[in-house]
Amino acid sequence: MKGYTFATIASFALLVAAPPAAAQYPTRPIHLIVPAAPGGGTDIAARSFVPALQDNLGQPVVIENRGGAGGIIGTDLVAKAAPDGYTLLLCYVSHATNPTLAAKLPYDTLRDFAPITLVAHEPTLLVTNPSVPANTLAEFIAYARERPGKLSYGTDPGSAGFLAGELFKQATGLTSIEYVAYKGSGPAAADVVAGHLPYMWSVISIVTPFIKAGRLKGLAIAAERRAPNLPEVPTTAEAGLQDFQVSGWYGLVAPAKTPKAVIDRVHAAAAKALQNEAVLARLATSGSLPIGAGPEQLDAHIRSEIARWEKVLKAAGVQLK
Repeated sequence: MKGYTFATIASFALLVAAPPAAAQYPTRPIHLIVPAAPGGGTDIAARSFVPALQDNLGQPVVIENRGGAGGIIGTDLVAKAAPDGYTLLLCYVSHATNPTLAAKLPYDTLRDFAPITLVAHEPTLLVTNPSVPANTLAEFIAYARERPGKLSYGTDPGSAGFLAGELFKQATGLTSIEYVAYKGSGPAAADVVAGHLPYMWSVISIVTPFIKAGRLKGLAIAAERRAPNLPEVPTTAEAGLQDFQVSGWYGLVAPAKTPKAVIDRVHAAAAKALQNEAVLARLATSGSLPIGAGPEQLDAHIRSEIARWEKVLKAAGVQLK
């Protein structure tokens, strides 16, 4: 190309690769869709790191709770949003379970989203209403076996609590326990506290305040180690249930075809936010472990979770309406 230096050509290529809008991003508020009800684990995770995220991006990040249908309603909204970085999704484990749970999704889980970062994960635990006469996992299993067809638990379909609940039924043979679907784990936890449900499996962030206040009993945590903020709750292995580990996780994604420059900008801002001392303190209080892994790692994680839970979900026989 006569008359052009290599530096000029390289500069031109960069301009072509990064449109002005992407290079200047963000210039206005960003909407973060949380596809679950307020008070749930996804909502808690969002509100833990969003203040630092918006500081790093230099624009407000507005959280919008769009719960319902196991996360499908809010997720579909983002799938159909403009791929400009101004509508993002904080997905949770249902993002990987809905391809199996739903008869037909209005979007393609792998094709219609651009992964940004794996934000955090947190373990699940078994909690009961204080009126349930069981103080250990073994006692609860015995209690449930004495009441075939009379117990029920609830949470939102496809959530980590749902996966733990169904895996627990399969692992213990307590398959007569009825599942009650909720729009979010927060409302389900409120019903366990009120005594409308005897128990549930839940991510730790939702139920920790209730356990500390004596309004719920924590019987076992489905993790390798005890939680620092609930050291009195034994692991499932310690309580006699081996190879039983279920965690919730939260990933930040954008609509497919969002420019790479925007994805990289948000990932950098999110990773920095997850190193913020205030964010780390909030996540530690709720029991979540910050991660901040990149787009490739989140994509691999989603694919592995889809494969891991397909067998459990098909055995459960639960399907979203």
